[in-house]
Amino acid sequence: MLKISTFSLVLMSVMALFFSSSVFAQLTMPQPSPSAMVKQTVGLTDITIDYSSPAMRQREVWGGLVPYGEIWRTGANKATNITFSDEVSIKGTKIPAGTYALFTIPNEKEWTVIINKNSEQWGAGQYDEKEDVVRFMVTPMISPIIHERMMFTIEAMEDKQGEVSLWWSNTRISFVVDADPVATMISNIENTLEKANNIWYTYAQSAEYYMDNKQDTNKAMEWINKSISLKDHYYNNWIKARLMMTGNKTGGVSSNTQGAIDLAKKAMEMGEKENTNFYKRLKPEMEQFIKTYSQQLPKNVDTKKK
Repeated sequence: MLKISTFSLVLMSVMALFFSSSVFAQLTMPQPSPSAMVKQTVGLTDITIDYSSPAMRQREVWGGLVPYGEIWRTGANKATNITFSDEVSIKGTKIPAGTYALFTIPNEKEWTVIINKNSEQWGAGQYDEKEDVVRFMVTPMISPIIHERMMFTIEAMEDKQGEVSLWWSNTRISFVVDADPVATMISNIENTLEKANNIWYTYAQSAEYYMDNKQDTNKAMEWINKSISLKDHYYNNWIKARLMMTGNKTGGVSSNTQGAIDLAKKAMEMGEKENTNFYKRLKPEMEQFIKTYSQQLPKNVDTKKK
């Protein structure tokens, strides 16, 4: 029978401990191009960019580290990904909701920006032009400050547009993503109203959205009348007053002018009784509405008439 000395057993135990601990004691070091992410909601759409951020490290970036005229992953490591939670459009091209690779071809005077279907690429080695969703040109701009690390920003310019910018070294490129929420919102409204259980505020909000976004005014009037029948409130009366004047942006007289003024006055009387912060924010607009349209009425019309 094989005999193992006590010393051998101790040595084997020490060696086993050393090798096992070396496996689990790996040092975590800073990454040359750490991962980064930026996300911005534009209207109802989330735009997310997931990328790795390389640094200059005293190297010449454009035309050096990043060659001109060649496809670039627009970052480091895995190809940069851009995700849209809803359908958007860029330069007039509709892009379905989903995740895409964001490639660029830098040049001194003009860059090509590419949105590509294959979001699982490492670098640009598997890039296939046939999978491009859209290609468009942008003009590089001089950045007001030098950026040591490459970074992306997304600015929500308004409810319908977001500006995506890439910054690195002394250069910035930008493009606009159109994320018009109206179509999505219309679908949300109609689905919500089916389950609204006669909630007056939901009908009022829906009517106001349709009015503000130039949708079906007849449907909006139907909803605001439903809202008022459920609860007579300053908010829905104010919406109806404005809705009655839809399409009359110049302040001219129409057959609805007197009725709209009366409704606005009624809304103010009701609002003064509640005196909420919400009403206080609406009050200046109500006052201006009454003043504008009252001035356009014939002088023999009694604007105090109910």
